[in-house]
Amino acid sequence: MKKSLFFIFTICSCIVAKSQTADSVINRFIEANGGKERLNSINTLQLQSVLNMEQMGMSINITSVKQKNKLFRIQSSNPMASEDSYTCITDTAGYSYTPAINSPMGSIDAALTKFSPEELAEQQYQTDCSGFFAQLVDYAEKGCTATFTGTEKVADIVCDKVKLKTKSGQEMVYFISQLNGQVRRVQVSAPVAMEMMGLSSMMKAFGGGGAGRMGDRKLDIDYEKYKLFDGFPFPTRQSISLGPMQVVIENSGFKVNQTIDPKWYKVK
Repeated sequence: MKKSLFFIFTICSCIVAKSQTADSVINRFIEANGGKERLNSINTLQLQSVLNMEQMGMSINITSVKQKNKLFRIQSSNPMASEDSYTCITDTAGYSYTPAINSPMGSIDAALTKFSPEELAEQQYQTDCSGFFAQLVDYAEKGCTATFTGTEKVADIVCDKVKLKTKSGQEMVYFISQLNGQVRRVQVSAPVAMEMMGLSSMMKAFGGGGAGRMGDRKLDIDYEKYKLFDGFPFPTRQSISLGPMQVVIENSGFKVNQTIDPKWYKVK
């Protein structure tokens, strides 16, 4: 009897797995996050975060600002510099700024780097404002393709996996909870992970360029502790393992559809 029940359960599981599609999983995610209409109504999104690097005994303040299809700016403090580092992307140009640093690891001069047209095209997806994981909303209209790639557990939570390929070629695997439709993990190449975590310009400021040395190595960004802000569920904790170092970002102060200060458009 037990063997028969196990056999039936296995067959049913296989049928459910086969019936899943990328669209059905993404639609579940969209409904769990307020629905397509509400997500597309987001025109600005602002976020304050603190990055904790416990092994190094330091914390870094991060500000992230988006205006729909017009602006993405992520700016971080630097314990070794008097100025912040930042990445600023608009609909026409992109810049990365690293401040001057003097440290035991070496010294670097301040540098403002303009993105090439190819680099700008690769990162303009970050100006999308339709929620925290905006690329999933109307993905086909944005030139992306999506593929259902199976199921996997993240911290004992069964997740459906959807691989999204952007029109500029980046690949992102989203692990979406079967329980509540929230994204629990995103798996991307190291350079994209640094961009998504807001660590890219900061690592350059440290003189690292560590993501470049990792090449196309895949990294997992985990998302936890969802809370409602202006009626939208946002993750208040992000974490990523960089070798022996665990990097944790605590997100707070989400602001939806509030006026953007013009200063965030300015570059040096």
